[in-house]
Amino acid sequence: MLDCGCTRCLITPELANRLGVEPNPLKTPVVFAQLDGTPAYGVPVTEKTGFLRMTMGSHAETLQFVISTMAHQPVILGVPWLRWQNPQIDWKRETFTFWDGNCNFESTPKDIEVLEPEGAIAAMSQGVPLESVPRVYHEFAEVFSEKECDQLPPHRKTDCAIEIDPNAKLPKPKLYAMSEPEKRALREFIDKNIERGFIKPSQSPMAAPVFFRPKADGLRLVVDYRGLNAISTTNQYPLPLMSEMLAQLGEARIFTKLDLREAFYRIRIKDEDCWKTAFNCHLGQYHFKVLPFGLCGGPKVFMQFINETFRDMLYKGVIIYLDDILLYSKSLAEHIRLTREVLRRLKENQLYAKLSKCEFHKTELDYLGFRISTKGIAMDPAKVQDVLAWEPPRTRRQLQGFLGFANFYRQFIKDFAKLSLPLTELLKTKGVGETRKTKTPGAKLNWTPECQEVFEELKRRFTSQPILVHAQRDKPFVVHCDASEAAYGAILLQADDEGALRPCAYLSRKFTETERNWRVWEKEAFAVKAALSHWRHFLEGTEAQFEVWTDHKNLQALRTPQRLNAKQLRWAQFFNRFNFKLKFFPGTQNRMADALSRMPDANYSALGEVGTVFTKEQLGLMVQTRATAKEKPPPSGQPHELSQELRLAADADPWLQSHRDELSQTGGLWTHGSKYYVPEELRGRVLAQAHDSKLAGHFGFTKTLKLLNRQFWWPTIRKDVKGYLQECPVCAMAKQKVGRPEGLLQSVADPSRPWTDIAMDFVVDLPNSNGFNTIWTIIDLFSKQAHFVALKRLPTAPELAKLFLQHVFRLHGCPKRIISDRGSQFTSRFWKSFLGILGTERALSTAFHPETDGATERVQKTLQQFLRCYSTYQQDQWSSMLPLAEYCINNSDHASTGVSPFKVVNGRDFPPFPALQKELPSDEKPGNWGEKIAAAWPSVQEALRTAKVDYKKYADRKRTAPPDYKVGELVYLSTKHLKSTQPSRKLSPRYVGPFPISAVVNPVTVRLQLPHRWRKVHPVFHVSLLKPAPNTHRWSKPGADPVPIMVGAHTHFEIKDILDSKKSRGKLYYLVQWSSQTLHPEWVAAEHVKAPKLRKQFHTKFPHKPGP
Repeated sequence: MLDCGCTRCLITPELANRLGVEPNPLKTPVVFAQLDGTPAYGVPVTEKTGFLRMTMGSHAETLQFVISTMAHQPVILGVPWLRWQNPQIDWKRETFTFWDGNCNFESTPKDIEVLEPEGAIAAMSQGVPLESVPRVYHEFAEVFSEKECDQLPPHRKTDCAIEIDPNAKLPKPKLYAMSEPEKRALREFIDKNIERGFIKPSQSPMAAPVFFRPKADGLRLVVDYRGLNAISTTNQYPLPLMSEMLAQLGEARIFTKLDLREAFYRIRIKDEDCWKTAFNCHLGQYHFKVLPFGLCGGPKVFMQFINETFRDMLYKGVIIYLDDILLYSKSLAEHIRLTREVLRRLKENQLYAKLSKCEFHKTELDYLGFRISTKGIAMDPAKVQDVLAWEPPRTRRQLQGFLGFANFYRQFIKDFAKLSLPLTELLKTKGVGETRKTKTPGAKLNWTPECQEVFEELKRRFTSQPILVHAQRDKPFVVHCDASEAAYGAILLQADDEGALRPCAYLSRKFTETERNWRVWEKEAFAVKAALSHWRHFLEGTEAQFEVWTDHKNLQALRTPQRLNAKQLRWAQFFNRFNFKLKFFPGTQNRMADALSRMPDANYSALGEVGTVFTKEQLGLMVQTRATAKEKPPPSGQPHELSQELRLAADADPWLQSHRDELSQTGGLWTHGSKYYVPEELRGRVLAQAHDSKLAGHFGFTKTLKLLNRQFWWPTIRKDVKGYLQECPVCAMAKQKVGRPEGLLQSVADPSRPWTDIAMDFVVDLPNSNGFNTIWTIIDLFSKQAHFVALKRLPTAPELAKLFLQHVFRLHGCPKRIISDRGSQFTSRFWKSFLGILGTERALSTAFHPETDGATERVQKTLQQFLRCYSTYQQDQWSSMLPLAEYCINNSDHASTGVSPFKVVNGRDFPPFPALQKELPSDEKPGNWGEKIAAAWPSVQEALRTAKVDYKKYADRKRTAPPDYKVGELVYLSTKHLKSTQPSRKLSPRYVGPFPISAVVNPVTVRLQLPHRWRKVHPVFHVSLLKPAPNTHRWSKPGADPVPIMVGAHTHFEIKDILDSKKSRGKLYYLVQWSSQTLHPEWVAAEHVKAPKLRKQFHTKFPHKPGP
């Protein structure tokens, strides 16, 4: 019923209850009055409804009512509705017509009667407070309904499929412990989503664990799908580029933002793949029927669905990034039509928006971390305030977090690449506790005052950021470009309505190591190319010509016909795609772009010597000015001096005197064909330049010879190059020895009976099993019988002696010899004395050569293989399996003897099925059991000898005989197993030395005389770790040692260099290189290093090294 005298729209309590409307209290009770001013019948009205959906014919809208008992009709439309719709009433036809801005329908009293009383309000209350929503969108109230969002979405063609690698192993189910508040939150989540139909109980063969993360209003459930993601195929559907989306907002004047509610839950998982989403918790196992958060392909599946839904509207007033929708228009009327269509499609596809995060008809709003307005794009003010409170990062993870945030907004910061350079370089350094291969997120970094200054400057830039105007393609652009030695920068500008240039975007990046070596004009050209490429979506295909401003005139060459190299030609072809003209501005006038690459306070120390391609130390050459060239003669080795020396040396060269007719003279120099002849006196210098210098590279024989053959010749050049390379100490230490390893197999003496010769070792670092983490293995080298003993840790020497008496001596008596590695237990004085009392020989393996104890190594591999086969997932039962492993190994035929260890020691095997053994006739005859066992030993000895011969033939095929080393000869020692304090083993010498041989232990083992600082290294080495030093010194004659300094009765040599530093027990030590060539580097206490200049130079060059 229409009532122009009623100041409110009314609904009866009966109809409200029938519709399930939740009443809301009015702030102020309403008292209705009659025409004469007296109070109307009934009590004051105190309750109202939410916005309800009302339909009349094909027209629908949302309206709010007050609940009153004085209404004689179910619904009364009063003055508020009449004012809003302003209907035209035709009293003759009993019809009225109204227009709501988007539709024009005619309604008759009969239409209203059809809806009375059940259909007067066709839409149920959604409990949605629509006060913040313009009335033109009220008919789409259910789009903002949380209740509607609880409905399970339908299956669509874009349902999410989860494809698993068929060869992958399914991740094992796990379960994470939870606190009581987390358990309550988990129960609420499961109860709610089972009721909604989003999850259901599961019996999946794999499941992910769950845990909680705190959020502003409670706890957020996280399903740890890392195991599933690792074996599943990722959807490669693209996500939109942020820069491309924001570039669409150029002429927009009004914006609306819609934030979808539980967007991923509006996508169904394909029924056949639901089991793959299973998760475990203390309440059981469940799987999702809708797309959960955490799947690696989830965002791209949703992006594909939302793009297909709005395909014809994308970038035509609508941009979408996952669940964030932004609508932009030039006019309000256009914007209303656009927004209604978007809401219609959301409703049609059962997508719902979270009203608290939606904004309508705004000229300024926040979107994806940016402040969008009619003026342009700026940083999110809330994030800027967070920056002000940001503490200086101290660890690698904290610094990565800050740089990640800063990089997101780098388009707002001028000279970002140059300014942040010290922080990005800091990430490359080694933090506390890190190695050259392992980077730890929590490692503390060396935060310097320079880093703090850059950090504060970046924070200041964030808080004073400019607004970037929206780029408009129908207006001409200006591109400012500039390049310095370290970085390039560019600015995209457009003129505003007053003609002033305003920035649209900034671009900056530091040059790579290769790019820093380019010439100046190439760097400037690359800056232009990078800018045009980055803003190609704005600049390519523009009708209006735009300008590129630069301070380098030579760039005009790329726009004019001339000869160009391949790179320049590619760049020129790229530039031809754009309609621009170059405009020259001196650096003093091109201030904006110049600032991007040349900060007044920029510190280039982090870049090294900027502008220097190679330093004089790198090249090994001397650089002179004209003034110094006049004051002193050119240094030795310069080309003009070498020419003079070739002339002078030729007169005294004996070979030349007798072979002049084979050579000719050119410019006063003797030549052989087109190559200069080198007299014998100068061959060493020429060889050094062609091999040792940094322009030669210490290459091998072929490359060095070919390099020399380009200019020089002499009759023994091949022989001399070969000899020179053999004597080169740098090559000997830096290059790996090629070919088969040296040292033919040397077998140990064969035992004659069981348990006279044994070997032992430890298997360590095992997972805890009943308190044990170590296995002691003992092997009899005759019978191959083994014993395995579980230990709680590596034993000390006294503890090992007790174990030996309990597990070996008690069962087998005292052996003649024990073979072991060089563990601290076996090399201790106690163990040596203990074996001396027993009369047992101690045989220790060669340093860094485990093949010495090959029998133990092989048995340990078999043992570990057995434990792997029967190990549980937690690997905590291996100690209880050791007796079975020992039985199986001792009861199996050994490849060397052909029989089992039990057969050799006990004279009999054990059948695999003992119950069947009594059914077979016995072939054993009465006799002396001990004599039978001993009678079998000769055949075992013969089998062992045969096996050793066969194995030696096989092993020696891959080895070569070593040199016949003698005492006193010099050899280089491999650094493969030596600890190094240098930063990277990849750049460390492969060999050190040379060291003299003090004794030849056997044909494949020698003892070396090592320096005192290596006193903890066992000096006996296998020949495969050695490389002979040359015994001739034709080319590399060792220079005489400097005269030592006598201090009292002691001899001291001068310190040549400081190589490293360390602190031991709070005391500082330096690794010093003595001036004597016969002394190796040595660690010396800091108080004894009387070289203040060298110490200062060392700490200046390596500030992170320990110092005073």
